[in-house]
Amino acid sequence: MTALIAIIMCLYGMVFISFFDVVGTRLPRSESLLGRSHCEHCHVQLRFIDVIPLVGYIVNRGKCASCKTKIPFYHPVIELIGGLVFMTAYLIDGFSISFWVAVIMISVLMIETIADLRYQVVIDRIWMIGIIPLIVIRIFQGVWLTYLISSLSLFTFLFVLSLMYHKVTKKEALGGGDIKLYLFIGWILTPVASFLSLFIGAILGLIYSIFNKKHQNYIPLVPFLSLGVYLSYYFGAWLIDGYLAWLRM
Repeated sequence: MTALIAIIMCLYGMVFISFFDVVGTRLPRSESLLGRSHCEHCHVQLRFIDVIPLVGYIVNRGKCASCKTKIPFYHPVIELIGGLVFMTAYLIDGFSISFWVAVIMISVLMIETIADLRYQVVIDRIWMIGIIPLIVIRIFQGVWLTYLISSLSLFTFLFVLSLMYHKVTKKEALGGGDIKLYLFIGWILTPVASFLSLFIGAILGLIYSIFNKKHQNYIPLVPFLSLGVYLSYYFGAWLIDGYLAWLRM
């Protein structure tokens, strides 16, 4: 039964991520979320089979059914990743409160990742909507103060760090959207785990910048921060304990 539910969650995850791809693409362009999807090249409306996650890409052999323009490979990739992430969340937590926190986390950060990769923006209204159910959940759990401290401390830390860096170098260290996003992330992770996610995201972003020197004008941090949040949410305690054990040698 667990395996069947896991498969269903994977399918649901792919559908949701496909929709989130639309949200992350249309909102920065001030387009309506209503109406059927269309090819970005020829603007012909897609058929029902075209919008089925993975299936549409395979059936059309990676091309638009109308104009035969190649469909970017990242579309099926994020659909597959979305399905696996949702399935993994269920296998780890079942239908517990932690699972629903993970659903909110994945949904918001996936949309913000797509928007950052495609348009170099963070959509404030998305994380502001996502933070509401998180606050309700933390109040219900009786741990709202811990997560309020986490949210405000990370935001304040990044805001002050950004101001100091700008004052010294006259350059921008972090985008305002990245800083504000931690108001949302703080309601997902405890203060220690939040700083861990920031550390992981920064390291991954640094590695990306080293190996991708062609695009140094802008480094999309949200994808790396999102991965750091995901790893910290599920493996933060293990990573911290392992690091402390290593320090004691």
